Amino acid sequence: MLGDSPRARGILFVCTGNICRSPYAERRLRQLLPEAGVPIESAGTGAVVGSGIETETSEALRRLGADVTGYAARAVTPRLVEGAELVLTMTRAHRGDVARVRPSAMRRIFALGDFAELCRSSQTWRPIVPTQPWLPQVVAEAAAARGTIAPRDVGEIDVVDPYGRSARVHTEAFDRIEEFLEVIVAALGSVAGSSRAQSVR
Repeated sequence: MLGDSPRARGILFVCTGNICRSPYAERRLRQLLPEAGVPIESAGTGAVVGSGIETETSEALRRLGADVTGYAARAVTPRLVEGAELVLTMTRAHRGDVARVRPSAMRRIFALGDFAELCRSSQTWRPIVPTQPWLPQVVAEAAAARGTIAPRDVGEIDVVDPYGRSARVHTEAFDRIEEFLEVIVAALGSVAGSSRAQSVR
């Protein structure tokens, strides 16, 4: 679990209830980036604490072959935020909410779509010879790149909340998460893999 040890600093996804968007992103990134070597977790600003993944979300993950077992929603806490090297929120408003929970972590908190845009635009991470651990290096690069690209409209960045809504809205939310994760995995996968390979030599 994030925060149990100062060395266990990984990636934390955040939405509102922690039963739809953030668990979808968490379980998909675990599946797509199995060599990350860091914890990948999620939490909610208004979490339905203890609940499992919402049914339509769980079914969508199962269809993709992602693991949906052993899940329980939890609330964002200062300890969780401090225990994460990178916090990715489903909307820009969530980013502000998380920053208020732990203001000192602001440089490590990004809306998922904004982080994907930085990944898409940045060429600085690819030539870097990864160090161990690799994630702080990536977060520092992303934080430094803020303000160097024109921000996209919030409507292109935020992931809509599908809870209690139609199958179409669920699909819209999941498709946007998939779009952003595809960019992030392409940018980070080689960095994480190379760093992990160096650590076992």
